[in-house]
Amino acid sequence: MTDPSMIISELSRLTTPYAIEETRIVELGDSPQVVSLRGRDRRNPVLIMVHGGPGTSLSATSWMWQRPLEESLTIIQYDQRGAGRSFRHDDPDRLRDALSLDHCAWDTIELAELITAEFGIEQVLLAGHSWGTAVATRAALLRPDLFAAYLGVCQIASTAAGEAESWRWARAEADRRGDRAAAAELDAIAPYPESFSRETLIIERRWVSRFGGMAAGRADSLYFDDGESVAPDWSAADQESARAGREFLAQHLLPRFIEIDFTMITEFPIPIMVFLGRHDYVTPTAPALAWLDRLAAPAKIIEWFDDSAHLPMYEEPGHFLTAVLEHLLPYGR
Repeated sequence: MTDPSMIISELSRLTTPYAIEETRIVELGDSPQVVSLRGRDRRNPVLIMVHGGPGTSLSATSWMWQRPLEESLTIIQYDQRGAGRSFRHDDPDRLRDALSLDHCAWDTIELAELITAEFGIEQVLLAGHSWGTAVATRAALLRPDLFAAYLGVCQIASTAAGEAESWRWARAEADRRGDRAAAAELDAIAPYPESFSRETLIIERRWVSRFGGMAAGRADSLYFDDGESVAPDWSAADQESARAGREFLAQHLLPRFIEIDFTMITEFPIPIMVFLGRHDYVTPTAPALAWLDRLAAPAKIIEWFDDSAHLPMYEEPGHFLTAVLEHLLPYGR
């Protein structure tokens, strides 16, 4: 056995009597979506994890951090409509007219309904990362009865405010480092995010990543991006689906990304906790902190990851594990 993905798959295999380790295609909102269920004991609390992007499925790379959490949680991941493995099972002509934050949020709700019915439970735990925090936040606001608590990893509060802060930081870093090429490219897309588009976002993110705002202390996040190539149980067709899906969503869903704004929401119906990377300038922390400061909720928790940027579960997996067990797991019991 020399194929790295096969080795990772075997290392990840669950063998305990009550383990669950399944991958299914489920119709959510009339869109086929690939759902994975993993946990050492299906009687444990259930967590639905909503990935970011749009279009950046976590299921390809979560083997880097998820396995220890499966000791205490049954973790449900799904490749959202148009993302990851799901894209190749859908009809692009139909899908392009069914892409919005609400479409994605109702998919999450429908998945939660299916899971609670299957497991015979009343509620699940809910978590989101980056774009997934917008999807999950919207789902929790629409159907709080389904969710015991919510965790936002790199929480979005207002994309416009976040993008503005991200550009300002990158531009200041360009000056601090004496990087004239970065300064010129960032100036060329100003004012930002008024100029927001796929093209300007690519330029802005190039320098945010180069300066460590995606992965702390790194000039890129290739270990995360390239992890897909050794994804356990992903075929070559799955990897091509993920690449094509990212391209498709960049054209048809990304333009609406800039419209996300939760800052007018002043009450949150369930306990909310956010995990924030101290060096995150993909979703800068200031807008989320300002929103949380005004937000009324049954419980509010902020956990800082001092050595992380936008990928806390990959950058500090041990800290991520202990923080989930301390803050989120109790609400599932």
